[in-house]
Amino acid sequence: MLDAYIEKYGKRLYGLCRTLCTNKDDAADLYQETWLKVHRKLHQYNQELEFQRWLTKICVNTYKDQYRKKKISLLF
Repeated sequence: MLDAYIEKYGKRLYGLCRTLCTNKDDAADLYQETWLKVHRKLHQYNQELEFQRWLTKICVNTYKDQYRKKKISLLF
């Protein structure tokens, strides 16, 4: 089931990751981390809602979490 979502939304998600991140390596990491979270939370997905919107929210929140962690690590 996840393979079908990756096939359908993978390119769009990677494009979002490239927009959010400054380099390809960070974008690839964000892309992979987003799909891992989707895999773990797929049972929580409400199928009455648009999948792409849910996926985008997970990606953006993952990016924000990673950004905060980097910012904090630079302080110490």
